[in-house]
Amino acid sequence: MFRFCLILLLITPVSLVQASPTQVSGKTSRAGQPVAGVRVGAWPGTSTHFRGTPAYVSAPTTTDGRFHMQIEPGDYYFLAESADEFAYYGRNPVRVGQNGASDIKMSLARKTPGAPQEKALIDAGLLVQVSRQGQPVAGVILTVYPDLTSQLKGMGLAMSQPSNAAGFIELPLGAGTYFLLARQRSSGQLMGPLQAGDYFGYYAANPLVLKPGQVARLGIDLVEVPDNVKKLAGHMFGQTSVSGRVLNAVGSTVAGVRVLLYADSSMLNRPLYVSQPSNAQGEYVLSFPEGGRYYLAARNTLGGAPAPGELYGRYTGSQDSSITLETGQNLQKIDLLVEEMW
Repeated sequence: MFRFCLILLLITPVSLVQASPTQVSGKTSRAGQPVAGVRVGAWPGTSTHFRGTPAYVSAPTTTDGRFHMQIEPGDYYFLAESADEFAYYGRNPVRVGQNGASDIKMSLARKTPGAPQEKALIDAGLLVQVSRQGQPVAGVILTVYPDLTSQLKGMGLAMSQPSNAAGFIELPLGAGTYFLLARQRSSGQLMGPLQAGDYFGYYAANPLVLKPGQVARLGIDLVEVPDNVKKLAGHMFGQTSVSGRVLNAVGSTVAGVRVLLYADSSMLNRPLYVSQPSNAQGEYVLSFPEGGRYYLAARNTLGGAPAPGELYGRYTGSQDSSITLETGQNLQKIDLLVEEMW
């Protein structure tokens, strides 16, 4: 994890002085309660690690847990740290537009939860215990990433079996340098944005350097995705948004389908942004920081090409499934039709 240097906060290098800064604000909390005295750092989206001093650092959070910082628009990873706790923002990296970003909610976890001492059944790799407020958590999957190229999203280099009732995970792994993330999705899916009530854990000492023949014993503290995720959907990723309904072939609304925003018409790469699942009325809202020309699709599962039995569809309101809107515009009544794939 990173360490903040007060001298660097007072004597800012010329290269970090920006002509048109914008404001980022949010709140740090522990088990839903605000935490004071925490500094939040912002690393550029091109970062390869989170060591040393971040490009931007907030003043310590106030008694209500709030922080503010002025930064140049761009893509950033946000992390927070105090003496014993830290937070990795679950939506990292964040694209900060000219209008800034607000409601960056960061839930703090313990840096050094207890590591398992049980006998390992593997010759080399990871022996991990995942816990939440000191209690083991079952059903958690550990994902291993070789670097930040994937932005710590997707299937990664390796994935573990779900943790057992004691919160233990064993994962055979060769020597190397790895970033570790733990996730528990109540939906049972292996991919896609986490929902309210799911658990998320970022290994505080990332990246882990694993030596040949070593069994690394470590603990990962989990935080719960807050209930306000759905409430914030309209501006979670920015003040620009598109909303509407997901419909089937006979015009009925469809629940549980996500809308995906892409930068190119092929819609084969990872989407820029993904909505929460459509509600019981088929309604969705998807926010992002800047206007432009984008391409829309909808599907009820994520990862890989659409498979038989999956619900999938592209926006049919334009010839190439594109929408165009200005920064700050809220484009409404954009309906998407989904059909079962064969």
